[in-house]
Amino acid sequence: MAVGTGAGLLDEAQPQSVFKHAILDQYLTRFAVMTASKLTPKRAVLVDGFAGRGRHDDGSAASSEFMMLAAQKAKSTTQVDLFLVEKSLSDFRRLDEVANEYRARGVNVQTRHGKCGSFLDDAIAVAAGASMFLFLDPCGANLPWDQIVTALKSKRSKWPRTEALLNFSAGLTRRAGGQVKAGQLDADGVKRLDKVCGGDWWRAVALQAHSASGGNDWEAAANSVADEYGARLAHAVGMSASVTPVLGQIGRQPIYHLVFLTHGPQGLWVMGDALAAAHEKWLRTLGPSDEQVEGMLFNTTDHQVDQLRQSAIERVRANLETLLDDGRPKAVAHHTAEIFGQAYGLAREKDFTASLGALVSEGRAEIVTRGKKPHQHVIRGVASA
Repeated sequence: MAVGTGAGLLDEAQPQSVFKHAILDQYLTRFAVMTASKLTPKRAVLVDGFAGRGRHDDGSAASSEFMMLAAQKAKSTTQVDLFLVEKSLSDFRRLDEVANEYRARGVNVQTRHGKCGSFLDDAIAVAAGASMFLFLDPCGANLPWDQIVTALKSKRSKWPRTEALLNFSAGLTRRAGGQVKAGQLDADGVKRLDKVCGGDWWRAVALQAHSASGGNDWEAAANSVADEYGARLAHAVGMSASVTPVLGQIGRQPIYHLVFLTHGPQGLWVMGDALAAAHEKWLRTLGPSDEQVEGMLFNTTDHQVDQLRQSAIERVRANLETLLDDGRPKAVAHHTAEIFGQAYGLAREKDFTASLGALVSEGRAEIVTRGKKPHQHVIRGVASA
């Protein structure tokens, strides 16, 4: 499922990092609690293979500290253990200092200094009998295809649940695509992307998308290769995928794509809500442009967010009408793609609730079985009298 959100080690979080961190903040605690709820003991393991320093110099949390925060939040109901890997020694030392703060609060944080690939087996062993969330967010090329497939398929089963969120570098795709076009097939970028993709299939995909878009830039190529990578990886490991482009500024080319992999339909639903919340926070972090600020009569960011939500509600309502037209009962979580469509990653769960509520009020839909959460409902359409 490609996501319609087109609208590192830094001193402070940049907009693209704010987006990523908001996803982790929204998603990790829900993942841990939901997937561990039927296990004995109720235990989840969060793995960050490129953990960095844990905290930015301005004091704000980086990705691995968001994992620590998630473990702390879930502690009353769920045991959440962390396995964090960092290659840079100076960054590792800082990471371990942050981890010590959470260890003192009763959170089990294991840290390792070295290359991520060297510790994947150890991480999987730590997660035995527990659900596992694997976060691989390097600055540049990700792990080779075979390593990721082995970790997600050969050494983990469908239960307990395993999910992954991977950074797929758009910059690497653009650079490697240019090298292929120039006939530089032995260039470092081409070889790296071959390893990440498990072959050279991406070359034809990139060149075709580049040509079809007019050949002016490599944005279409980066999007097409990321979408195909997500689809192929999902097929290889027997999971479902969503692919989200992450931008530093509105209207710019993506810096990277986030590839999400999950076994259960609930995962796509909950991640979609997290993506939408992150997108809203990203917009608010960017704020209005200088041109918009000058002489503006109202907060253009609030207006943009309001417009986005209204558009999302309208899209979801239209999709629900189509889905429920046959009058047959539908388990909501199993129809995430049909319900959200191009609004996936833009529409919140509350937008679905508002859209469904309107149809129920109009006598055009009914909730056959009401779940504890909206994605657990069973719904169907009601024929007009």
